[in-house]
Amino acid sequence: MNKTKPKRSPGRPKVADQAFPMRETVLNSAAQMFLEFGYEPVSINQIAEKAGVTKASVYYYFSNKAQLFTEAISEMMGRIRVSTARILKEEVDYRTRLTTLARVKMSSTHVEFETMMREALSSLSQEQHDRIREAESGIHQALAEFFEQALRDKEIASPLSPMVLAHSFAALLMLGNREEDLSEETDGEELSKLIVDLFWNGIGPRA
Repeated sequence: MNKTKPKRSPGRPKVADQAFPMRETVLNSAAQMFLEFGYEPVSINQIAEKAGVTKASVYYYFSNKAQLFTEAISEMMGRIRVSTARILKEEVDYRTRLTTLARVKMSSTHVEFETMMREALSSLSQEQHDRIREAESGIHQALAEFFEQALRDKEIASPLSPMVLAHSFAALLMLGNREEDLSEETDGEELSKLIVDLFWNGIGPRA
């Protein structure tokens, strides 16, 4: 007598499939697409296609696009915070650490974060919005701790608080999206190095 295999719930991944981190694959694919195109243009169908899963599988893990966006961006921010802190704790001088961080951050172009958040705002709950902002603040906190230590070690001198320095440096790194446009203005030098030089030395006259 032939036994009939039990049917799976619609969209539920096979047990064997769960050995592979499907949820993480979807999250990574979603983060990449949101960063490349912004919130509005990206659909669940497109994310599923990029992740190599069915649309039903995406909905098994995430109830809607807003939830997927929140999870994808928050977890991505968490990874960025960890990698940022690691670079800023390397056993090299402070300026070299900033240059390394700038080079890494500017190695890929993406949509401006605030623009993406404005697009998503009407779709997010207050809790989702706060969660993303909290994850984002972790990156700035890692930078602020670096600048605080640099101030204590008298490697830099600034009347600005470490957190203001962190936000200022992060804002400068957004020039990475314009690196191609500015290529003729940099005389062949890496834009990341020029940005750190500007941040480190300022634009005032040299003594």
